[in-house]
Amino acid sequence: MGLLIGTLMREITHHQPTPAKVALKGLQFPLRIPNLNSMKLVNPLCLFLFLLSLVWTASARGQDADAFNPLGREVPLEEMEKQLRIQVEWIEVSHEQYTALLAETDSTRPVTYKPSNDGPLREDLSALMKKGEAKLLDTMMVVARSGQRAKVESIHEYIYPTEYDPPFLVTSPPPKDGPPAKPKEYGNRLPIPAAFETRHVGSTFEVDPVLGADGITIDLNMSPEIVYLADHSMWGTYKSKEGELDIQMPTFYTMKVTTQVTLLAGEYFLFGACSPLNLESGMPDYGRKVMVMVKADIVVTGLPLEEPKKTSAKKKE
Repeated sequence: MGLLIGTLMREITHHQPTPAKVALKGLQFPLRIPNLNSMKLVNPLCLFLFLLSLVWTASARGQDADAFNPLGREVPLEEMEKQLRIQVEWIEVSHEQYTALLAETDSTRPVTYKPSNDGPLREDLSALMKKGEAKLLDTMMVVARSGQRAKVESIHEYIYPTEYDPPFLVTSPPPKDGPPAKPKEYGNRLPIPAAFETRHVGSTFEVDPVLGADGITIDLNMSPEIVYLADHSMWGTYKSKEGELDIQMPTFYTMKVTTQVTLLAGEYFLFGACSPLNLESGMPDYGRKVMVMVKADIVVTGLPLEEPKKTSAKKKE
């Protein structure tokens, strides 16, 4: 392109230039365009090449102006700060569906090594959820730096008594001087709670992520759990002429997985399965299973967003 422009300039140096200003794609810059009335001897090909170079230069400058760098400086991808976004999903299915999803495609020839990518399994679960045959119980997500512990909670602090003080009465002594008076009684006529405990009811996710040296494998030391308040158990009743007090203790139900796994960034991985709570009996429901899946993504700080590709609408026939 530079050689063509140089040839063009040699052809038109003997003509009188006319100052002009050209604006293309929002860019304005002065150019000295030769007087077309005096360009009788200029080859038309030179004029075409001149206009072509003008359009090419404006287009290149427009692309440079549209580029955006969040960091304001050129930094290699390997040197950008990286964080890890970990997401855990609890998906409930029937026990039969759970067994079928994990069954061998050919029981006579079992596979010794299986891939860690459970993306196809997650797609099958999505299809079951659309049919109403599976249920997404909860989704937990937290972002952490490599090697730093992170924790996210969605809980209700349930406080309940664990110890009671027995009832007692104190009688005031009679007065030393004056007429005798009826003694007064002070105290508690019913047991009073003296010690309490707090239990977090809800979902909790705690994780220690570590990004591998290869920049794609991720080690997770995690412990997600869901705690339900299942019921209250009666432990006794205190009765007296002043009243009656029931001694109750709460019953909690927990689904929890504590493990250490290694997975690839961006892939789903099934790392546990639990039995959900039976709401009628308050006991584990062994007819259903909750599959616990995790996915970890690498979030690069300062990485520009990719522009969406323009798709032309299909013409209606």
